[in-house]
Amino acid sequence: MIENMSVGIDIIDVNRFRDMPFEIKSSFYKKIFHENEINYCLKFKDPYTHFAGKFAIKESVIKSINTKENFLKIITDHQDKKPVVSIDGKNDYIFSASITHEKDYAIGIVIAKKIR
Repeated sequence: MIENMSVGIDIIDVNRFRDMPFEIKSSFYKKIFHENEINYCLKFKDPYTHFAGKFAIKESVIKSINTKENFLKIITDHQDKKPVVSIDGKNDYIFSASITHEKDYAIGIVIAKKIR
């Protein structure tokens, strides 16, 4: 392990989200995703692939810092078509993240660097 760096990875079956349509289970989604994350996913033809990817990133963040965090504190966004991650109220980590989708699976990987 490189000093002050750690990695987290997660794989999600997209059908877990497809089986819970947003229109029917919006309260479930609102417990996990911020409004801007929900809006981002819903703009795609298949939003569930993107929900699964964001979920995998959030799980990967938790694994990379080895601390249980509330999903709503983990904020995902995109800059230049790349995922960007932060934790609301915590400035002691910087993250590098990647998401990939393949048919029924989404994978997220995060490298966390402790800076404090």
